[in-house]
Amino acid sequence: MEENKLREAEFMFKAILKENNNNGSALFGLGRICIRLEDFDSAIYYLRRACEHLPKMLDPLFALAHCFNQVGSPVDAKTVLEYTLSIAKHNAQAHYELSQFYLDYGFIDNAKKTLEQGLKCPYGPVSVFMLNELVQIAPVSELEQHLQLLEQLLDTYDNERLKVVAYYALGKCHHRLKNHDQAFDFFQLANDIQLQFCDFKTSAMLPFFHKLKQHFNEDFFKKPTDKVASTFTPTFIVGLPRTGSTLLEQMLVQHSNIGSIGENTILSDAIVPFLEKRSETSYPYCFDNLSTSTKDYCRTLYVEEIKKRRVGDEVVINKLPANFQNLGMIYSLFPEARIIHLTRNFKATAWSVFSNHFAADEPYFCSISEFETYAQAEQNLMAHFNNHIPRNIFTLSYEALLEHPNKMITKTLNFLNQKFEPQCLEYYKDRRSITTLSKAQVRKPISKAPLTSWQPYEKHIIALLNHADETQTNQVSP
Repeated sequence: MEENKLREAEFMFKAILKENNNNGSALFGLGRICIRLEDFDSAIYYLRRACEHLPKMLDPLFALAHCFNQVGSPVDAKTVLEYTLSIAKHNAQAHYELSQFYLDYGFIDNAKKTLEQGLKCPYGPVSVFMLNELVQIAPVSELEQHLQLLEQLLDTYDNERLKVVAYYALGKCHHRLKNHDQAFDFFQLANDIQLQFCDFKTSAMLPFFHKLKQHFNEDFFKKPTDKVASTFTPTFIVGLPRTGSTLLEQMLVQHSNIGSIGENTILSDAIVPFLEKRSETSYPYCFDNLSTSTKDYCRTLYVEEIKKRRVGDEVVINKLPANFQNLGMIYSLFPEARIIHLTRNFKATAWSVFSNHFAADEPYFCSISEFETYAQAEQNLMAHFNNHIPRNIFTLSYEALLEHPNKMITKTLNFLNQKFEPQCLEYYKDRRSITTLSKAQVRKPISKAPLTSWQPYEKHIIALLNHADETQTNQVSP
């Protein structure tokens, strides 16, 4: 399992079950394999049986709840997690898992109560994750007590990754208390430590972006495109992280004809590997001289992913921001695709990234100077695609969306050939699952606070960028 040799693992688990059909560990193992393969219906079958034969283990229950969420059965997921908590009242992880369910589905008060109860359990690694969630939804009047607990926990942790989460949480606390200098210091500590876990520099990605522009050039876009008979309009929300993709998606999916498959990686995880293996060349060169039948197969992979997610709307959104790197591929497969490019003030975006904990160890998530390199590359690549396929791309400013939501949503819907529906502005009443960093914010009506909340840190942002420039200049000086 650790080596991702799933066929071998499956064979061994099934061999165990031939000897004992009720071996809970083998059933749990098969359930985990099915989760890796995203065969959630089969996973549910195995995990249900595993839970029967491993009554004292919580992990199979957590996995079962996850699968119910994946197949669109939140009521079953909630039942499993509430049952888990009932048999493990003093287990902090059980509280955390249920609180995550409440947060994902917008039950903020329930999440807050569950997190507070979880902090009464014996402290462990999960405690700091609970506090990181709690400090973002608790009233300001309660933040001082959370600050004290965070500082106590910080002294007990030797694990650097746990310290990173604690520093982000402390930064959030001080930010909400308007202690901006202290907030910056903690965010800086969190970013500095997390950056040490990154094993590459953003500059290492620049040759790849250059290849994209070279390959998906004027000659590429001049080639005749296939006539694709599609029952839906593939729509992609792209751009930098923290530019409002979750808010926009949440507003759009309230429309009666619009659905979403979330931040889906089918293009890079399935379609690109298939083409690279078939052509024995890397991306983007694997897109040279594709036959219509090969493209049809790639389109089928995408359609099957949509069916798996049980989305059957006229417009189907994929909101993975990094898909800006895949626009040449998207246009080749779906010439009528709609691409919504979200933009935002650079300093505001950079600060939002800098002050939020991204789990992935990627340098532009934990360094403002690294983020600047990434942002410039994204801007250049989007300018390239805008030049070649302007009809497919609609650029939407996050600031404009907050200032004029009615007007901008109407424009966006027009781009998608849909009429305005008033429920798009009542997105915060919806209870569908949201798992991004913005899941608590989008449960409220539109606020203009993000337009100015970064401004107390402008001097810090400028100082970090200037320091990076000076360092780079010194490195290249004779």
